[in-house]
Amino acid sequence: MGLAVPLARRAAALRDLGESARDAHDVAVPAAARGAAIEALRRGETHYTDRPGILPLRERVADDLEQRFGLAVDARAGVVITCGVTEARFVAIQQLLPAADGTVVALAQPERVAGACLVRGVRLVGPHADVAGNVVVYVSGGADPGAREAWLARATEQRWPVLFEVDGPAPHPAAQGLAEQTVTIGGLGHDAGLEAWRVGFLAAPAATAGPLRDFKQALTICTTNLSQWGALGLMEATA
Repeated sequence: MGLAVPLARRAAALRDLGESARDAHDVAVPAAARGAAIEALRRGETHYTDRPGILPLRERVADDLEQRFGLAVDARAGVVITCGVTEARFVAIQQLLPAADGTVVALAQPERVAGACLVRGVRLVGPHADVAGNVVVYVSGGADPGAREAWLARATEQRWPVLFEVDGPAPHPAAQGLAEQTVTIGGLGHDAGLEAWRVGFLAAPAATAGPLRDFKQALTICTTNLSQWGALGLMEATA
């Protein structure tokens, strides 16, 4: 894809997404996160760390996914810490669909992935659309159960990748046999006072995780180290 003109046009269009594309939470930073970040500073942690994320946090994410959904993920090879859930959405869509050739079917909350679709040059449609070709099914907690079941059945039949955002009690697509086709994303503490700390994750089968990890690292190298320790402290305190 040519860069200069298409990207300039898409960057200008991003300004039109408006406030609906942003999830804002006005919550104080929890003491557990503050304390963990301060302790990390005291022991000499700096801004940079392992590019996929600090291993204890990746392990915690993998453990949480197993406890909540029975999903087995390799913390070392299959979990990547991102700069918030927004980057996780962006990375997944850039890698799961060819540029300017595909469709994202958002079963709910399409505004969450609108920017990523715009930059990639792919269509964004709702659950009532007629689609074919390269398709990603985006599933979040607000999806209608009937539409969710129908679209996951189609994803199974067509071998479409699924992008599942952890944001509520909704079951994981792995429950319908889609573990190997699903990229799981989420924010860590973004609704509990850590939104500005920008910590999220993506988790995927090893074969899919490699390209996702490489692309994320090309974007931002690593997620801020102290933010990661803060998120880990919060997860441990609320477990």
